[in-house]
Amino acid sequence: MSKKATLPQKRTELKEQLTRFRALPEYMLDGIGALLQYLISPKTARSRKSFLPENVSEQYQDSFPSFWLSGALIAAFTFLIGWLVSYASAYRPTTEELRLMIWSSFAGALALIVNKVNIRTFLDTFRKSCVDRMLRVSDIDELSGWLQRNFGLWLPLLSGLAVGPLLGRILYASWLKVPETQAVFQLGPFVTIVLSCIQAVWVAFYLYPFYVAFPSRLNRYRFDLYTSNPSSSEVIEQLSRLLTFILYATMGYIVQLTIGLTYIGVLNTANPLPIVIFSVFVWAPTVVLYATGQFHLSNVITYAKWKTLNEVQSKIESLYNSTSIPDKDLLDHIDKLMDYHDRIKSTPNSALDFRTGLNFLNSLLFPILAFFLKDVPTYINTLIPRN
Repeated sequence: MSKKATLPQKRTELKEQLTRFRALPEYMLDGIGALLQYLISPKTARSRKSFLPENVSEQYQDSFPSFWLSGALIAAFTFLIGWLVSYASAYRPTTEELRLMIWSSFAGALALIVNKVNIRTFLDTFRKSCVDRMLRVSDIDELSGWLQRNFGLWLPLLSGLAVGPLLGRILYASWLKVPETQAVFQLGPFVTIVLSCIQAVWVAFYLYPFYVAFPSRLNRYRFDLYTSNPSSSEVIEQLSRLLTFILYATMGYIVQLTIGLTYIGVLNTANPLPIVIFSVFVWAPTVVLYATGQFHLSNVITYAKWKTLNEVQSKIESLYNSTSIPDKDLLDHIDKLMDYHDRIKSTPNSALDFRTGLNFLNSLLFPILAFFLKDVPTYINTLIPRN
């Protein structure tokens, strides 16, 4: 009968797992990278046992092509497919349609890149900092099972193929309604937008489990935290940095997405449907991500604080009840414990400070400004009468 794995062994197994997980967008980017490596450095590519490197976190140490290059090629392929469809139908896209196709190809590929950066940061943060601070074997098993379930490929693949064309049809129909385009439905631009939307839906699939739902699971896990000030623990600092990094990476993508959609005319006050879709499926998860993440991180800190406070309170009560007439030394001991109790109680319940919160509010203003940027000249023209 085999012995049950110990906590250190479980930690090692989970850290090895974390180097092998890939999301669907990563499979696309790394698959293109592997093909490039077979062309550029076939000896290095054939030296490994599998088509893709097993250790995703360290694959770039072995001359594996950058995911930025893979993303650029995916954008080029997406544009080229739409252009070839137009060519096959004997249609030459207009300048406005080419601009739409180029931007949508770029936006879809950039979504894959942002997803890879966020997912890899998520997994590497746990692998390097958090797993070694987990205190229970059951927590490690639960986290391992949760990760395996959410890194399946069929569900995100089918979701993208089902929702992507519908989203692409909505965006293309909104673009056709823009008076400046003066365009009618053409298959080539539509195919490009649909392919880009499929990529975006694949990325959006991971928003809920990893960026919205996962922070609520932090309450289930027990970490080894700094007793006197849990908010200053390495685990809390790393998790807070993880949430902040994901927020800013996602926010940067949303900024360019807002500017691009506004520039090509899809986001406009005359047609509210794309604005509603954009707000519900892009803005809302991002804001919820940061708010819920910090809230649940605060719960972890508060739990650790009260665990220590309850232990100190029990010691104070035990000492106080140990004798009917406490002597001076005992009273001094009790006073020191009470001071220690108050010092712990006064420590922060959150990993955030005022400056961090202010930076978050400032970051929310950028996409809003980007949306109204396109309409500023129109507003000025309405205020200044013409001669």
